[in-house]
Amino acid sequence: MKYRSSTRFILEGLEGVAVTLAVLLTWPVSRLWLQNWGAVVEEKQRQLPGDKLVLPQHSAYTRAVTIDAPPSAVWPWLVQFGFGRAGFYSYELLERLVGIPVKNVESIVPECQGLTVGDSIVLHPKVPGIPVAALKGESHICLGVDADVEHPQEKPDPGRSWSMYIEPASGNSTRLILRGCIEPLRDSSLSGHLAIMIEAPIDFIMEQRMLRTIKRLAESDGRHPA
Repeated sequence: MKYRSSTRFILEGLEGVAVTLAVLLTWPVSRLWLQNWGAVVEEKQRQLPGDKLVLPQHSAYTRAVTIDAPPSAVWPWLVQFGFGRAGFYSYELLERLVGIPVKNVESIVPECQGLTVGDSIVLHPKVPGIPVAALKGESHICLGVDADVEHPQEKPDPGRSWSMYIEPASGNSTRLILRGCIEPLRDSSLSGHLAIMIEAPIDFIMEQRMLRTIKRLAESDGRHPA
């Protein structure tokens, strides 16, 4: 099993600190460009499987990168995502600073390639995992709880889904698309609104690095045809 090198850990950690400061200071304006970072209009407007896991009046963001590798080379990196699996492919230093003792793996881990609907993906060791609600090999992984569950009070406030999609693109490349869907707050408290305001830029900071890392790993894997 190959882990991130010490040099990359430090350099990406410094990048993460700089990006965090820049994004948090400019988010009221920069969110207009960063909220749907990398996604084209058609991708932002399209209905995707994970959208069905939240109520129709949800808000959503879509982020994407083009990977110079086929979907078959990208999928193994997605399916092993999660704490206790291959990690989050993001700023490992920042993750550890907030109490997540993650080690991001930079190789395909055979024992982490099995994933089925109903499995849970853990994002923090002290928080219950998020269930896999929909999954299709070399196509998509959708995390969340169905909007029609019998006991909606057990869902997070707000209910949400988080999904990754891979689609063939021109020249044997792949579009990796990430979409987050968020329902309106049921709890209208000030603390709830502040939490959502802080989460939005943090989500961008960590997710753009995750997408870029998966791109680097899939393109450098060397197992796909040139």
